[in-house]
Amino acid sequence: MKKSPLFVLLIALLCCSLSHTAYAHALWIESSSTAAPKNAVQTVKVFYGEYEHGTKDLVKDWYADLKALELYVQHPNGQSTRLETLVADDHLVASFTPEQDGLYLIHTTHAAGELGGQTKYIFSASLPIAVGESDLMITNPKEIDLLAFVSPRENHLNQPVDIYLLDKGNIPEPANVTVISAEGWAKTFKTDATGKVSFSPLWKGMYVVETSKYQPQEGVWNDKPHTHVWQSATTIFYVH
Repeated sequence: MKKSPLFVLLIALLCCSLSHTAYAHALWIESSSTAAPKNAVQTVKVFYGEYEHGTKDLVKDWYADLKALELYVQHPNGQSTRLETLVADDHLVASFTPEQDGLYLIHTTHAAGELGGQTKYIFSASLPIAVGESDLMITNPKEIDLLAFVSPRENHLNQPVDIYLLDKGNIPEPANVTVISAEGWAKTFKTDATGKVSFSPLWKGMYVVETSKYQPQEGVWNDKPHTHVWQSATTIFYVH
């Protein structure tokens, strides 16, 4: 059956709408602090929404099967342990108990079960937590393709904060990084030759860092063909 131009246009608009909905949202991990004592239970929460607009979607409304994500903690020795997640109204919650000093990395990477048009969507989020005497730089980001990282040190107003990007453990080509404050302020920067962005925060509170890559890649995902892959990566940091 020959499809009318109007039908084709409606399908195109629908695909565009699905892609925009997924792209406009982000997944991020929060904790009350990025520094923690040893042998004390640490609670982390995973949110999905638009931090810039102060929106956190109810878990039942998360995109596709995103609520089925797997959350891990990478220990200072590089080994990762899966964390059990429980559903709260607008977030997933998990906990772990660090038993040694060092840098821990809470992380998740989830490829959505549904395509947005002909695009496969992959959501990544991570959060470093320093325990006791710890190296504050990530050196072994295993199992994580795209990583946005801010050292879990104490940050202050009007003092530079350094943001690093890694792609499969390597410094990526210059890429855009968006920094979003709880005040609704957002600004996009481009990484330098070392994969770094530096900026000085003007407000106290929590900031979300987001980067993404979108590239042609043909394949089949859950029995459906795709022509592109989009992946985002987020992290957070606090300013005191």
